[in-house]
Amino acid sequence: MLRRDVRTAVLSHAIMEAANDTIPKGMDGTHSAFSDTYLATQNALAMKLAMDLARIFDLSERGRYLPEKQDKASIPVLAALLRKPDVQRGLEEDAAKWLPSVAHLGTFGPAPPGIVEAALKEAEENHRSEDRDQCRRAIANFLATAGRLEIDGSEEGAALGRIREFRNRRLAHSLFDKEPEAPPRYSDLSLLLEVAAEAATHASLAVEGLNTDFGDEARRDRENAEGYAACVLDGLKRASVNQ
Repeated sequence: MLRRDVRTAVLSHAIMEAANDTIPKGMDGTHSAFSDTYLATQNALAMKLAMDLARIFDLSERGRYLPEKQDKASIPVLAALLRKPDVQRGLEEDAAKWLPSVAHLGTFGPAPPGIVEAALKEAEENHRSEDRDQCRRAIANFLATAGRLEIDGSEEGAALGRIREFRNRRLAHSLFDKEPEAPPRYSDLSLLLEVAAEAATHASLAVEGLNTDFGDEARRDRENAEGYAACVLDGLKRASVNQ
């Protein structure tokens, strides 16, 4: 679920950034009757991305529920689970099953009875050991990435605080006399998405045995989004001439 949510956030970010980089510069000095529509669309994308990130990093107050007892697909909840020794041991054992049995070794003439079987067994055990180690490293990398949000005074922690407050006091609820003290910044969205993508990459490997590359996906999304933004820009310019 986290991997899918991060994938959606990566796409939204690419579309938002491509339009921000393409359309305002391309419309410089040109008036368009559709400026308000463009701004509303970009604002909606930014708010959606903020909501996506707030959900990806969601965590109820620790005084009410322990993180590992919360029914939320979020990075802080997963971090609480992955810190538990029994969970780590279980995932490492699952990792030993990532690869099927090792392919047959070369057939360069006859071998004494039992030699091939012994070599296959040793190769398979080596693979299982390597996969356990890889899972262990992925868990450690995930916890290190997630831990950046818990460091006092960190940029990541401050950005998450602004996003959460904005979600709670403006997006999800409109509370009397409780407007967010500091609205989130565009840079907050980019920073938290970077952390989310890195964490989800490590988690996907540790839990599912998947090698996930959000960087490649983001580059493809950005290329596609730039093509879309170029079409929108062309339409806005044509509309300004025909006004």
